[in-house]
This record gives sequence, C-alpha cells and structure tokens, in this order.
Amino acid sequence: MTYFVLTIYVIISTLLLIYSLVEFMLLLNFLFRKNVHPTKEWKELPHVTIQLPMYNESYVVERLIDHIVTLNYPKDKLEIQVLDDSTDDTIEKAKAKVKFYQKQGIDIQYIQRENRVGFKAGALDYGLNSAKGEFVAIFDADFLPDVNFLKDAMPFFSHEKVGVVQSRWTYLNENYSFLTRLQTVILNTHFSVEQGGRNASGAYINFNGTAGIWRKSCIADAGGWQADTLTEDLDLSFRAQIKGWKFAYVREIESPSELPVTLPAYRAQQFRWSKGAAECVRKNVSALIKDNRPSAWAKLIGSFHLLNSSVYLIVVLFILLSFPVSMAVNDLPKNSWIFYLFPVFLSTNFLLLLVFAGGNISSAKNKLLGVIAFPFIFISFLIVNMGMSVYMALGVMEGYLGKKSEFVRTPKFNITAQKTKGERKKYNRIQITPLLLIESLFLAYGIFQIVYHIGTQNMPMIIFSAAFTIGFAYNVFATIYYSVTSK
Repeated sequence: MTYFVLTIYVIISTLLLIYSLVEFMLLLNFLFRKNVHPTKEWKELPHVTIQLPMYNESYVVERLIDHIVTLNYPKDKLEIQVLDDSTDDTIEKAKAKVKFYQKQGIDIQYIQRENRVGFKAGALDYGLNSAKGEFVAIFDADFLPDVNFLKDAMPFFSHEKVGVVQSRWTYLNENYSFLTRLQTVILNTHFSVEQGGRNASGAYINFNGTAGIWRKSCIADAGGWQADTLTEDLDLSFRAQIKGWKFAYVREIESPSELPVTLPAYRAQQFRWSKGAAECVRKNVSALIKDNRPSAWAKLIGSFHLLNSSVYLIVVLFILLSFPVSMAVNDLPKNSWIFYLFPVFLSTNFLLLLVFAGGNISSAKNKLLGVIAFPFIFISFLIVNMGMSVYMALGVMEGYLGKKSEFVRTPKFNITAQKTKGERKKYNRIQITPLLLIESLFLAYGIFQIVYHIGTQNMPMIIFSAAFTIGFAYNVFATIYYSVTSK
C-alpha cells in the first residue's frame, strides 16, 4: 500500500512538473520574443458591427451603451447591436437607450430573441445573421473600451488570414477588495505570459469572449458560433485556427472591465471556464493533433492550453494524498529513492512562482509596489484557489464526461470605487448545495491534519494543511454568508 500511494504521488507530481515547465517556457517566450504583428493603414475604413450580448445587466447596461456610442469611428461605417436576452428591467433600460440614440442618427439596434437558446453563443449567432459589418467587435456588458479602440485595433488586420485581434483586459475595480486583487493574479498571468508567450511563439491563442474583433468571414469559415460548450469563445478560437486563420494578440490595447466582487460570483465564473475548457478538449484536441499545419510546438502548447483547467484535478489529488503520503514516508528507510525526487518536485513551486511573478509584475503600473505586494497576493491566491479546487475539479470532470449544464452569467454591479457598498444586490441568488458538504469534509480533513502534524512536529505538513484548510474555510463560510444575506 505504501508504494502504491507513493507511485500515485510521483505520477501526479510529474504531471504538475510538466505543466510548470510548459508555463515557464511561455514565460521565456513572453520575456524574450517580440510579439510583433504587421499593421496597415486602411485607405477606407471597413464597416464594423459592435455586438453587445447581455442577460439581466440592469446595473451596467446604460453605462455600456452610453460609452459604446462614443467610440471614435466613422458613424456611417459603424453598426451597434444590443443583443438582449434579459428577463428583468434591463429590457426597458436598454430599449430606452437605443431609442434615444437612434433619434440622434446613430445606427444602433435593439435585438431580442424569443428564447435564450444557445445562451451567449446563440445571441451572437442570431445577431450575426443581420450584421452589416465585415468585422464584428464584441464587448460584454461590464467593459468600457478606450474611445480609440476600433481605430487602434483595425490596422492589425493587415493580412486577409488574420481572423481575430484580441486586446488585453484591465480592471476598473482591481483595488476594490481582497478578492478582486486576488483575481488579477491569474488574469494578469493569462494576458501576459500565456497570451503573449503563445502568440509570440506562433502557438494558438484564444479570443477571450470580449474586447476583441472578429473578421466575419473567419467566423463563418470556422463553422460559426456553437453552443455545445460553456466556452464558446475558446471553442471557436481553436476551430478557426485549425482552419488556418491567424490571431493577433495586442497587449498594448487595454480594455477596462469589472471583476466579480463576491466569491460565489467568482466561483461560478471559474467553474464555467474550467468546465468549458474540458468540453473543448473533448471537441477539439483530436482535430488539433491530426492537423498537419501546426508545428509540434503549436500542437503541444495548444493541447496544454485546452488542458489547463485539469490542474484542479491534480490539486484535489494532492490534498487527498497529503496525509497518506506523509504516513508512507515515515515507513521508508532514510535512503529510499523517493527522497531524491522531492527536491525535483519542489522546483515546480519555484517555476510557478516565476511564471506568476513575471505576469503580474510586468502588468503592474507601479513596478516597485508590484514586487513588494506580489508575495502576499500570490500566497493568498494559492490558498483561496486550493479551497475552490473541489468545485473546479467537479466542473472539469463534468466537462470530460459530457454532462451539460446551463450557462450561468457572472453578475456585475457597476462597482468601480474601492469599498463602495452595494454588492449584495438582486443578482445574488446563492443556494447551499450538496457540494458545500463535500467542501466542509475537506475543511474537516485539513483541521484533522493540522492537529495530527502538530503532534508529530511535521512543520512542512502543518503549513500545507493550514493552507488548504484556510482556503476551504474561506470558500465554505463565504458561500453560507451569501446564501443568508441574499435572501
């Protein structure tokens, strides 16, 4: 039994080490390879359609429309589609805004479907049927792109095979709370190391669902928007690139957005992304591997890209095996082979630290402050995400098994100022589910380990147990809190 437990530990540690090495390679590409995309000046700017998909966005819909109509682009070359699947007062607010701007001569349309079939993918596809533009820009309801967004992005469609130009997200409420600050850790890493490193090295990247522009013919050639995954953006991105289309990630173009301000909203968003990525593995990884056009590097990085969310399965296994492994190690002779592997696996943590540090410090407006704050923020991020690991792993398993679920939107509340009150509003409807019991059992498991390892004076295990215990405690009690206060 001892060697069985250790063998499983070695396997998952090796997988995590490989994942860390791939991420580190992306960091090197991000730092040392220029992400250069040719540009051209249009003799005559093309017609662009802006799509604004929304569902029950009462708090931000008016802000969004008011902002989008100010974009600096020839009015005779611009069409705005408000794609509203709402069921609340968002409908009245959106209709009033559209009517107001139509009277001012702006080409803006309010489009509402009879049903919400296909969720966001269905809405985008529905609007595309009547879109006038050769290019389609998409903005979620919480985004406020720079007034020159279109003029800055369009020159990157220099080649007819460039199908997408994706901008970098920034955050209107980054310093609102501890939680919003933590979210920037993973997002900054994605929009620097991952997107920048992949694009600079010729690997596939993804359209991030918003704050980007598609060539309309690219969407059609790739098979259009499809709703059989929860991440329709990742799905279409891979289908398009497998068809030979090129994507341009332009880090210099920033698109301010609003981060989720409650833990349940953040968990729901991450669950959707994790499960959707697993669904895209089922749907696209085979075609990626069989395609002869991408390089071996592009296939490797593309495969890991799709598999990224599976790291939560590894985290859960680490937590479950932590106590059995600590017991097994005690039974081994001091010269056992396993002790020689521990330093190798420990390097995983160092590699990931470098990856996240590179992504976040490079994105910090104040570099010195970024260096000072990063260790605390990074450790807190790891703790909170260990506490989310069971929920995320459940989503990944559902994705791989083909279990379908509803597209759950991430509520936004037009909260941009630090410590503004009011985040617990009408879109918070948190229910306590059986998952809470499972997470509570992991919490109890952590408490048991802390007590046990204090008795044996095993400091490394005390630290690890305390980390995931705090993470699960934060997730469990936050879920209970919002289930009570939102009623």
